[in-house]
This record gives sequence, structure tokens and C-alpha cells, in this order.
Amino acid sequence: MIIRKASYNDVETLNNFLTLLIRDEKQYDPGINENFTVTNMYENYIEDSNKLLIVAEENKKVVGYLYGTIKPKDDTYKYTIAKLDALYIDSNYRNKKIATSLIENFKKWAIEKNAHKIEVNVLSNNIKAKRLYEKNNFKTVSETLNITIKD
Repeated sequence: MIIRKASYNDVETLNNFLTLLIRDEKQYDPGINENFTVTNMYENYIEDSNKLLIVAEENKKVVGYLYGTIKPKDDTYKYTIAKLDALYIDSNYRNKKIATSLIENFKKWAIEKNAHKIEVNVLSNNIKAKRLYEKNNFKTVSETLNITIKD
């Protein structure tokens, strides 16, 4: 397996993966539109030095990806934060440590960008994702609570 920066040739696959990721999250959040489709999301991210878009490739086929950003320090935070925004592995390639390899590459990039910490949001019912991140040394530091006031 190869982990590499995404290229423009990968964009269609990555947009499709993001569509699948969001549709998959429907099982954890019924408010997500099951017909949601991503188009033209990642085209502008390839060249941005504050964004990382990497792919996992096996036998010349993209089987997963990770997308993250850098949030520079500002008036609220006195240090730079790396934000892991999306991670998806094709269902036929899961449980092969591909996600862990992508996370490790993201950690290295975050260190190069002088990030103080990495953040990721996980839907609370997504136990598999929470377990993956916990195995990679992520800790829960905040929770978002909500109440549905209208069906």
C-alpha cells in the first residue's frame, strides 16, 4: 500500500468517497440527507498548503483518503490546530490498518505545520470511528449536545 498526496486525477474518486462517507453517517444522524452528493469539493484543495489531501493506493487503485486542514493560532487559541475533517476507506479494504497509516501521515504533516494538537469530530453513535481514533491516541476533550425540537 502507498500513501501519497492526492492529485487532480484522484478528485472524482475522492468526491465519490466523501459522498459515501456522508451517506454512511446517516445511520448515526437521521438528519443527514441520504441523497446528498458531493461534486467539485476537492478540486481547490490540491494546491493549498494549509490543507492536506492524501490517498491510500493499493495496486494503483485509490482505496481510501484523508482530508485535513490547519487552523492557525488566533485571538481565541494561542496555538495552531490541525483538524482532521474526513477519513474514508473503501468497505472492501477496511480493517487492514489503512486508516491508521493515513492518520500517521496526517500527524507528521501536522508536526511539520507546527500544530500543537489534532482535532477530529466523531458522531457519538459511531463506535467504530471512536475506537479507531482512540487506538490512535485521540482523547475525548469535549462533547456536543443537542435536542431535536422539530421533526
